[in-house]
Amino acid sequence: MNSLQDNFKSAIDWIPALVFIGLSDMVRTILAPDVEERLGRKLTDWEWRYFLQERKRKSEAESRKWVTDQWRQSLTDRQIIHDFVWGER
Repeated sequence: MNSLQDNFKSAIDWIPALVFIGLSDMVRTILAPDVEERLGRKLTDWEWRYFLQERKRKSEAESRKWVTDQWRQSLTDRQIIHDFVWGER
């Protein structure tokens, strides 16, 4: 019985990987046609990985920009408060 349970546990370990592969294929069927239309041909696997890499880089850059904008706004707000308290206009 333990052997069956061990086999079942090892099969469960594969579920997240299989779900990820399925989601990756689903995302590819949604996003790839637009890129393929611009390219005029089907994407290779390497090109698809590059596409995903660039999307991730863009997302990270946008996130950093948002944080920077929030930081700048905070500094502006602090400067306004400082000037008000110290009577500078």
